[in-house]
Amino acid sequence: MKIKVCRFTDEGLQKWRNLYGEIFLSIDSKVENRRSPGKAIVKGFNENLKKKIFYLKEDTTIIEEIKNSKELNIQNFKNSFEMASEINNALTNIDYSEISEDCNLWDWFSMILFEQIFVPEKIGGYMEYRYVLNLDLRFRFRHLIRGPWWAVNQYKNHAKIFTYTKPYEQNDFLEQFIKIQDLREMKTITEICMKLYYDEESERSVPGTSKGKIGGFPRLRDKIAQFNKIKNLWDMNADEIIKLLPKEFDKYKSK
Repeated sequence: MKIKVCRFTDEGLQKWRNLYGEIFLSIDSKVENRRSPGKAIVKGFNENLKKKIFYLKEDTTIIEEIKNSKELNIQNFKNSFEMASEINNALTNIDYSEISEDCNLWDWFSMILFEQIFVPEKIGGYMEYRYVLNLDLRFRFRHLIRGPWWAVNQYKNHAKIFTYTKPYEQNDFLEQFIKIQDLREMKTITEICMKLYYDEESERSVPGTSKGKIGGFPRLRDKIAQFNKIKNLWDMNADEIIKLLPKEFDKYKSK
């Protein structure tokens, strides 16, 4: 299904924020442990809230069309990379600075794609920053639409390692990567991550590499910080930097 890309009016944005606030509180009232909500998400997302989502989507008075955008082809996206690539393509004629921090736009996407990013039987989290854009640096990349879009917009196919997960899942590699500004700006690092840690056959990262495994991403992050003090990594390509890495990385170099 192809639709025009829109954004919320300020009234629409407030209605969305209020509605997801209701959803959050309803779920939270059923949860004993936020880190492991289990079936409480299913119980909390009741029929009344489902109807409110439906009626909000039908309200054309709270949205406005985005000029110069392409049509958005909504489909059952296999993963966040597919979803983000489609969104990035729809917005390709619009300057990054115009849309990057547009809460009205990203939360409209949250509403339109809600059934794909909010799957009560499968999600492990329901915090508001996943569905309502919070521009605080701690949360802006954790929005389930804007985060993957940003990765694809910045890194193209190398963003696969940050977006191979389902649209309703947060990607741990992205969460670990975005914490360090220097890494975000050095786009060669994403190519290195793909070469070392992405399994093309399974279309996902090598298990365990986003955290504290020997030769994993945290160690790569540390080595890059060390190399930056003695070498100009900005003028080196991915293969040249990989050759500098010590033996603990060898098993990933040859994967």
